[in-house]
Amino acid sequence: MDSEKNRQALAVSRAEAGQKLLNFLQRRVAAAIGEFHRWIRTGQVRVNGARAKAFDRVEEGDMVRVPPFAVFLPAGSEVKNEGRKASRPQHEGEKKKASSLRIVYEDEDLLVIAKPAGLPVQGGTGHSDSVASRLAAERAGADFVPAPVHRLDKDTTGLLVAGKTYAAVRLLTDALAGRGGEAPRKEYLAWVEGRWPFTAEDGPQELTDVLAKDQKAQRMKTVRGSKEEEGQEARCIVTALETRRLPEGRGREYTLLLVRLLTGRTHQIRVQLASRGYAIVGDPWYGKGEGEGLKLHAFRLALPLPGGEHRKLELLPPWKGAWKVARI
Repeated sequence: MDSEKNRQALAVSRAEAGQKLLNFLQRRVAAAIGEFHRWIRTGQVRVNGARAKAFDRVEEGDMVRVPPFAVFLPAGSEVKNEGRKASRPQHEGEKKKASSLRIVYEDEDLLVIAKPAGLPVQGGTGHSDSVASRLAAERAGADFVPAPVHRLDKDTTGLLVAGKTYAAVRLLTDALAGRGGEAPRKEYLAWVEGRWPFTAEDGPQELTDVLAKDQKAQRMKTVRGSKEEEGQEARCIVTALETRRLPEGRGREYTLLLVRLLTGRTHQIRVQLASRGYAIVGDPWYGKGEGEGLKLHAFRLALPLPGGEHRKLELLPPWKGAWKVARI
């Protein structure tokens, strides 16, 4: 076995603290996952001079020693356990795309993006461009590549949060999933078809449904008391802000709603409103698909931060013309 002095050492930064040893190694060393497990099992990887287990968590300032033949990855690299392959280099066009993200807030733990319509949060089938891929290109040299902690539908605009440290990602992801601590407060603005039956003077109205996936249509639906279908409870609080009769809608009425999410289900706001006959303007799945894009916007966030602090953010929607919202 190699002596300690012949091993290479990696220092755990603040951004990386809290990760499992295995995850830390995957981000910092180019090797297959099987090699990492073998190195750890045989004592070729040590933390502060002592043996460690794959799922032990590393802390800021820890020194992680690896074998002398280990190949280090550039800071911020991400590997999918495919051996000694660093992340794909970015082309010039991709670098230019990365700079197009609009950052509305940033500190040492998180950044908040003004997500535009048409850009998915994560890449996938048919989507090579995404918020996540742009962040990976833009922050390629970071100790920890910022990672989105929640999702917005591709055509939804507004505030999107990414963690710049592992601790921030874990805190916010757990909070959003309702796993202990204070949940972030998320509020949306939405233009819906028709006049909402309750006015601002009536106050907020809570909507409660059970949502399930419609396997045939491949979208979400409400289910009411069916024992044959499994679903998840969906709750939100809706307040009517104003009603407009727009010439673009041939004189039809539309209502601007403020929606506070109490749960976070797939397409929740879109389904809950459409099931009551108030589809969101521009929704091609649950409404008529008319108008210039989906009129759903993540408007306000109140986030718990590491250390017990809170951050409150607001961002008015980018809607123009008759749909414009100047203030709330």
